[in-house]
Amino acid sequence: MNDKLECLRKLQEVLREKFSLEDQVKSIPAHLNEESEKLEKAEENYKNLSDKLAEIVQEHKSLAIRYEDASAQKISYEKQVEFINTQREFEALAKQLEEAKTLEQSLLKQRDSKDSEEKAMEKEVRKASEELDSQRAIVEEERGKVEGKLDEMTAKIRELEEECEAIKGDQISDELFEKFQNIVRKKGGEGIVPVYGQVCTGCDLILPMQFVIDLQLKTRNGEIEYCPYCSRIIYKEELDEDMEKAYTFEQLEPSKAEGKSQDKKQQDDSQGDDDSGFDSTLGGDFEGF
Repeated sequence: MNDKLECLRKLQEVLREKFSLEDQVKSIPAHLNEESEKLEKAEENYKNLSDKLAEIVQEHKSLAIRYEDASAQKISYEKQVEFINTQREFEALAKQLEEAKTLEQSLLKQRDSKDSEEKAMEKEVRKASEELDSQRAIVEEERGKVEGKLDEMTAKIRELEEECEAIKGDQISDELFEKFQNIVRKKGGEGIVPVYGQVCTGCDLILPMQFVIDLQLKTRNGEIEYCPYCSRIIYKEELDEDMEKAYTFEQLEPSKAEGKSQDKKQQDDSQGDDDSGFDSTLGGDFEGF
């Protein structure tokens, strides 16, 4: 294998690890996000209860003032009784006094009821406050763990990127490296694979014999070639004579390879569009032979 292909194989191993870490970096904050959502709900619940308590307190104060006014009015009517001179005045004052007593008793009940409601709401607010403090502590602890993991992984990713640059050297251009990264990511970590006989080991499809002959020459000359079916970078693997024959046109048995090749081709199709730009009519799969 030439130096360029060897560089790509080394890059593939590094990129696999890098992409795996990047995927983990995306998934790690998931639990933190869940706890943060719980914190938001706890904050909203605490605010709603606090607002409700403030309303109850205000209503309680208003009822207390109205009760004091009604009580004072009743006392005032009671004092006026001794100054009454006529029956008519007495009857009128008696009616006002009765109404004042009724209002006083009604406001007293409302005040006491609101007092009980205020105490109950204060208890709920205290409970919500404790839950809020507890959830804040959980989020802070989780955030610390996540930030620590992310810092560690981010540092590792930077190391892998530097390793990629070192492997690239003068052998791999930026354009080729960018394209190769996309292939490796789309193809599940397999961006460069060998060709056995006429078969691409990335998608298990048969390549035309002339294409394979040209590929063998390109492999020796350090040229890059792509599989016209799965878009992976391919190179001709030198096999012993018996193994080579096992993967040549005449030796392939359609019935044995049909299911595997069709499944692999569907898998590659689902992983992304063709990156190579090659004509996919150049060859066939095992089913066609």
